[in-house]
Amino acid sequence: MAATDQVKGKTTRPSVYFEEPRDVVADATLSAQQKDVILKTLEQDARQLSDASAEGMGGGERNKLHEVLIAADTLSLQPVANAYETVLVDLRARLGNEGDAVQLRLLKQALASLEALVKTSAKISEAARDVVPIAAQDRA
Repeated sequence: MAATDQVKGKTTRPSVYFEEPRDVVADATLSAQQKDVILKTLEQDARQLSDASAEGMGGGERNKLHEVLIAADTLSLQPVANAYETVLVDLRARLGNEGDAVQLRLLKQALASLEALVKTSAKISEAARDVVPIAAQDRA
């Protein structure tokens, strides 16, 4: 099956391709937009299953609505680097406010720790870009 056919299949019949909603989020072959479409389809399916179960027409299959909603929320999360920067901005603003010596020392320690974490995270991200996934090596 060609890659485009498989992506089309994943977007039109996601329950055939994905055991769990979190598998959609982890699928590197899909764009964020395609993942969103798939999760909306899975959400609609889960809501219909819930309605059918409420009317006594359930077939015994597990409703995954909660898992679908968690997966959809995961897609909307900011990248970690953006989150770190948001916290750093807040900590720096707090450092400019007057406070007791203990509070200021703790803020300075938190800033230093988070700045070190950001640098380490950036180095890891750069190194990860140089790594070729096993699947890609097999194709080469």
